[in-house]
Amino acid sequence: MKKLIFTFALLISFVSKADQLAYITKTQAEQAKEKIEKMASIYFFCGCCSMVKPEKVKVLSVAVRHTGYENYYEVVVEFKKSDGTVASEAVDLAYIWEKNWFKYKTVGAVLELEHDFCVNPKNWDDPANAEKDI
Repeated sequence: MKKLIFTFALLISFVSKADQLAYITKTQAEQAKEKIEKMASIYFFCGCCSMVKPEKVKVLSVAVRHTGYENYYEVVVEFKKSDGTVASEAVDLAYIWEKNWFKYKTVGAVLELEHDFCVNPKNWDDPANAEKDI
């Protein structure tokens, strides 16, 4: 029984980190849409996941849509990958990064939304070996 409870707790912990800022309020989603629309490119990087390299993509369009669950909304980004393919997906603002002059911030951080970065890479050429900064 203890093993089952531990496994359940571990699963809940993992799931809560996996989707931190995916389902948000309509106001937060609209603010994120405005911010992302002003960015020429964004970086997909999940410091809490097994993704080891950020993926830079060109933003083509941004939309806000209701998730179909309670009163939650999500931000959908249409983007162009480096290989030229176009894709569209609902994003988690904790794992979408913008580049400023000398550092990177998640869109969630820019909007001052509380979340866990897990890792804040200082070296985007080798983020797996970046210092934990949080």
